[in-house]
Amino acid sequence: MEDNKNFMLAIGLTMVILLGYTYFYEAPRQKAVQAIAEQNKVQTQQEPIKGNAGGSEGEELPSFGSDAASGGNFSEQNLTDGSSIYVSRDDIIKSGTRIIINSPRIKGSIALKGARIDDLTLSEYKITLDKNSPDVSLLNPQGTVQEYFVDFNWGIDGAKGPDKNSVWTADNMTLTAGSDVTLTWDNGAGLIFSRTITLDDNYMFTVTQKVTNTSDAGVKVAQYGRIIRKGRPKGQSLYILHEGPMWSLDQGIEEFTYSNLEDMGKNEKNKAQASEGGWVGITDKYWLVALIPDQKKSFNAEIYRRGDETSETFYANYFHNWTNLEAGASYEEKSRIFAGAKKVSLLDHYVDALGIKQFNYAIDWGMFDFLTKPIFYLLELLYGFSGNFGIAIILLTVIVKLVMFPIANKGYKSMNKMKLLQPKMQALKEKYGDDKVKMQQATMELYKKEKVNPVSGCLPMFLQFPVFFALYKVLYVTIDMRHAPFFGWIKDLSEPDTMLVTNLFGLIPWQPTGFLALGILPILMGFTMWLQMQMNPTSGDPIQRKVMLFMPIIFTFMLAQFSVGLVIYWTCSNILGILQQWVLMRRAETVPLEDKDGS
Repeated sequence: MEDNKNFMLAIGLTMVILLGYTYFYEAPRQKAVQAIAEQNKVQTQQEPIKGNAGGSEGEELPSFGSDAASGGNFSEQNLTDGSSIYVSRDDIIKSGTRIIINSPRIKGSIALKGARIDDLTLSEYKITLDKNSPDVSLLNPQGTVQEYFVDFNWGIDGAKGPDKNSVWTADNMTLTAGSDVTLTWDNGAGLIFSRTITLDDNYMFTVTQKVTNTSDAGVKVAQYGRIIRKGRPKGQSLYILHEGPMWSLDQGIEEFTYSNLEDMGKNEKNKAQASEGGWVGITDKYWLVALIPDQKKSFNAEIYRRGDETSETFYANYFHNWTNLEAGASYEEKSRIFAGAKKVSLLDHYVDALGIKQFNYAIDWGMFDFLTKPIFYLLELLYGFSGNFGIAIILLTVIVKLVMFPIANKGYKSMNKMKLLQPKMQALKEKYGDDKVKMQQATMELYKKEKVNPVSGCLPMFLQFPVFFALYKVLYVTIDMRHAPFFGWIKDLSEPDTMLVTNLFGLIPWQPTGFLALGILPILMGFTMWLQMQMNPTSGDPIQRKVMLFMPIIFTFMLAQFSVGLVIYWTCSNILGILQQWVLMRRAETVPLEDKDGS
């Protein structure tokens, strides 16, 4: 009765795990997928939103220190007309004269009015695997559903400077990779502003701003850059990955979640200073928008939130200290903006080429980066050799098995010895019956006598958990395996298996969710796990035997929700473990061990 009670408890706990996993993981994931689909639908239609034609409600400039005079150029602060309008991304882009951005990796435009970088699409990345899927839209103009843009400008104390309504003139109406465009604006009172924008072959813009004082009076200027994002990204957010504002300053990388910013006071700001080098930005799972001031100059940084849950705006700013600009003088500042995909090799390149410290940590490698980063670089190397990330994962599995072979071999030998000891264990059980104390003492003496460590048999499974987690992290946070195909029906190694047994591989018009979304590869993984466990010595405890029988079932349902690349890794690891155990068993003695006392 007690055994049956414990067995039913084990079954109950299994169901709790599966249902909890569905509720806390799969349900939010499905909701996020649906939200993204709705969001993409909205992008192509006119949609009523709350907004204004001039600027975001509550939009404000950086602080610029405490010595700013009240007569400075702060005309954008708190600018709103409070009206509700109907607006679409396409309508806003077509509504004014724009400089066209056209490079192999990004498309977009810059409006002459305001001169903000607010229209960027990533040409190499689709939203879904569908060949007709639109490209990923990263930056969007002010007033759209996904308002998200970058503004470089000047704080001016003592005169009027450019704002969002200023109409600039351009010397070229197309910006391509390797070319530049220079914008100019004259305030009509002696200050002439110029902004030269260049673009490299990837996602890095260089912005050189210059102000010339032709008046007969001095002014104070402070150059700044800011990222403004209205609302939060539509997608799943997990503890394993940071999404939201972050910066890299003197104290290193610091991350700010959207929830953290929500908990701050109405007028509070996160502020910090960088004496030399660093950056500030907003990161998504695969995309990054980052402001990179001159790496040889000090600057101030701010990250904060304004508004409420119905209309919230997030800011990531940097600004330099005030500088006196005398009559007849000029002042120039150079900065950069990265707006694109967080490709590891590309971020590493910018760290080396431009000296942007810790820029490659815009990818959330986690606290075990000493393991996740080497695994990624090894996968990249294997991909270069094989041309397929799925094959690279299989080769990685073989390498891990070879590296761990000595320890795993010792564990498998211990398990084989345990199997040979089964007759003696049964004899001890018959001898001592229900006397558990004497049974345990006799068992430990037998282990000691035969030099068997029962714990070492678990090493092969425990050793692969760190690698498994690191690979999970790599598959989840790096863009390199996004939409990476394997063979057959596997079109995306970073997503769960889509060949579902529970809807007869698509024959039934039903899309299972949660633990019912059971693919064929997770079932194969569970079978190989069960087969490997059958080769292990059985426990003398009937309850433990029953629980162990449920382990492959639990892992099958759990891994069905993970990326198929992980399932491939685990399945191949099981198969190699089975082969290793089989070879050892063939070499092992087949005659039961004899007692030294002749029994």
